[in-house]
Amino acid sequence: MALCPRIFTRTAILPLITVLLACASCRPDITEIGKRQLRSAADLVNEGAYDAAAEKLDKVIKAYPASGEVGEAQYMIGLCRVHTGQTDLAQLAFSDALDVADVPILEYYIRLSLANLAFESRKYSVAREFYGPYIDNLPRREPFQLAYYRYGLMLQANGQWKQADVQFARIMQIFPETDILPSVRTHFGHTHYAIELGRFLSAELAASQRREFTDLSPKPYWKTKHTPDGWQYVNLYGEFPDRQQAEHALGQIKPRLAQARIVP
Repeated sequence: MALCPRIFTRTAILPLITVLLACASCRPDITEIGKRQLRSAADLVNEGAYDAAAEKLDKVIKAYPASGEVGEAQYMIGLCRVHTGQTDLAQLAFSDALDVADVPILEYYIRLSLANLAFESRKYSVAREFYGPYIDNLPRREPFQLAYYRYGLMLQANGQWKQADVQFARIMQIFPETDILPSVRTHFGHTHYAIELGRFLSAELAASQRREFTDLSPKPYWKTKHTPDGWQYVNLYGEFPDRQQAEHALGQIKPRLAQARIVP
C-alpha cells in the first residue's frame, strides 16, 4: 500500500522538542543542563547519528527518571530505533513514551508512530485503534493531513470504505494545496480492492493477457483508464472487501506475474 511511510519519523523534531521544553519550563524536575542534552540529542537525530543520540537520551532518562521530559526522550529513542531498523525496540520505546507523555502534541506524535509501525506489520486493526478515538482532535495543520490520509488507508484495509472516504474528503476540504492530494483522489470513492494485472494501449493486447489467466475464478476483467500517456486498458482481477483478502490473492498471482499489484 502506498502509505507515506514513516512520515512523522522523518519530520524535523527540533521544533517539537522546543515546544515540549517550553511547556515544561516551569517544572523543576529537569535542569537546564538536562534540557540542553535533549536539544543536543535532537540535533543528533536530525543529523542521522542515531546510535549516539540514543545513548545520550538513555543517559538523560537515567539522570532525570521523574522528569516530564522522559516521554520525549523515549519518543526520540523510538525514532532512532525506527531509522536503524529495530522496529521491536522502536515499538517498546514508543509504548514507554506513551505511558508517561503529558503534553498533547507529544501524545499525537507517539500514537502516529505506533500506528505506522502497526500498519507496516499488517496489523491493520491495531493501527486503526491508535487513531480511532483521537483522529478528530488532531491539529488541522501540516503535517497532520498525512495522519488523516493514513487513517483513511487503514480504514480501507479493514473494509470500511465509506468511513475512509470521510477522511479523504476531510483532506480535500481542509488541505486543498497539499502535495498528497493526487494520492488522496486516487484512493477516494472506492468500494473494494482489486489486483491490477497490467496496462495496455490497445484492447487486443489487454485481451491477450487475460487469456493467460482464464483459469482464475472469477475471470479477469478490464477497465479503461485515462493516464498522462492517454487512454489505457487496465486488466483487473477480483473485488476484495479488505486488504487481507487482496494480499492473499496477490500472493497466488505474483509467482506468475511479478508486476501484479493491489489497487487502489
